[in-house]
Amino acid sequence: MKSPKEKYMNDPEYHQLVDMLESFIDRARFTPSELREAAVLASINYEMRHVRDFVIDPRTNEAFRILDDFASRRKR
Repeated sequence: MKSPKEKYMNDPEYHQLVDMLESFIDRARFTPSELREAAVLASINYEMRHVRDFVIDPRTNEAFRILDDFASRRKR
């Protein structure tokens, strides 16, 4: 895995993204904390729009049901 500095030096799109974010800081448009918050929010928004369907194996589902039944039992 490349470090952020290595990606900056070798990936033109990543380089452009970093430069753009830095320009927002230079122009006092956003603080570094606001940029971090915005990046996290963008990731969350993306994930919420791209929900993945997945199917739980019936055996796994049954195992969860058994565990839930066991954990939900009243102590005697």
